[in-house]
Amino acid sequence: MKKIVRLISAVICFFQLNVQAEEPKEYTFAINSAVTPLLHAAFINETIKTVERSVAPAKLKVLYVELPELERLIENHQTDFFISTAATIRRYQDLGARDVLTASSPFSKNPNRSEGSLFIVKEGRSDINSISDLKDKRAAAGRPTAFGMYLAAMGEIAADGYDPKTFFKSTQFYGLNRDQIIKDVLDGKADVGILRACYLEDAVNRKVVTTDQLKFINLKNDPEHICLHSTRLYPNWSFGSNPSVPPAVLSAVAAGLIAQKPVGIGLYWSVASDFTAIDNLLKSLQLGSYQRFSKEWFWQRIIEYRFWVLGTLAAFALLLIHSFIVSRTVNIRTQELKESLKRESQSFHEAQEAHRRLMKMQRAAVVGQISSLIAHELNQPLAGIKLYARTLQRAKDSGTLTEDKLGTALAEIRTDADLAAAIVERVRSYAKGARSERVSSEVSELVNKAVREFKRQSGERVEVKLTQA
Repeated sequence: MKKIVRLISAVICFFQLNVQAEEPKEYTFAINSAVTPLLHAAFINETIKTVERSVAPAKLKVLYVELPELERLIENHQTDFFISTAATIRRYQDLGARDVLTASSPFSKNPNRSEGSLFIVKEGRSDINSISDLKDKRAAAGRPTAFGMYLAAMGEIAADGYDPKTFFKSTQFYGLNRDQIIKDVLDGKADVGILRACYLEDAVNRKVVTTDQLKFINLKNDPEHICLHSTRLYPNWSFGSNPSVPPAVLSAVAAGLIAQKPVGIGLYWSVASDFTAIDNLLKSLQLGSYQRFSKEWFWQRIIEYRFWVLGTLAAFALLLIHSFIVSRTVNIRTQELKESLKRESQSFHEAQEAHRRLMKMQRAAVVGQISSLIAHELNQPLAGIKLYARTLQRAKDSGTLTEDKLGTALAEIRTDADLAAAIVERVRSYAKGARSERVSSEVSELVNKAVREFKRQSGERVEVKLTQA
């Protein structure tokens, strides 16, 4: 069973190797066109051959591009390997770019301290003797992002406490036409020229200029570097890679370059150990990752994506307008509802007040009816009491008051008083809501009672006849 598994694995590996051999991956190798004269053509050509051998069987596509194009390729991860200044690679380290190796040359014994800038002015310019004298002067340089031909010089100006963005009155950039920088200084078109360290020596060898024609500003003395320079020194040109390169391939390439023998004037690849000076320079000039979080970078992105930004702002403005309209509508409806509730509450209180007035009037009417009823009912027994009281008074005054008359009168008075008390009790029972009890009575008895009461109350001798039907 194990033999079968091994056989199958071997077959799979064989086919995978065949597929890889048939369709090898292609790697892109971009080289800064400004690499010469510091790194000679022979050294670059040997480096290309070493990288080709290291990535085999994959193919290697070599591009010589100017700095702006190289920066675009690195930033967009469209190149796997590249040769440029260490500063260019460090500017994109937050995007994945890595400085793998650094070139060593006979011009500098220390690969950490090889690159810098040189300030040149025309001989006889007695008004320019230091960096401070360069303030508000006309300058000529390579590119705004070229390290030795511009950025290292700007770092020195920033280190002296000046703002590099406003230091020079004007700056003319010539790209790869670096000899024009020297000509502008000699012709008076520029007050100061910015050259990469060791470029002057190359121009002198090519008889473009002689040293006695120029004056050098802020010269630094460094026994480890043989070229004239006006700034501090930084790591040399470097070989870099993007994250697209597999670790095994990058290791093979690095090992091949380290093993490469010195070429031409003694150039070879080594390892730089200190990039602190470059990182501090990028920080002071707000470049690389520092630029990508600066105000300038922010406004550049705003301009670049202005249509998306305007669309987003327009959508946000519409959302705010919609929210404002909805909020205003809700406020209006809420106010209307409050007013409606206020009117409803007012109507309710008015209805309650009217109901109270009505109940008061009803109680007054009931009281009036009850008063009339009580007055009507009580008048009869009270009138009887008064009548018998006057009768007793007359009989007393006339001396005809007898025991029989007195007893009869007092009995009638008591009867009327009981009747009045009964009336009052009935009224109280009515007021309390007590239910009346129904009793059966003979009509003849009720009639006789009414006749007797009439005779008693009227005091008249009326003959009443009762007949039955």
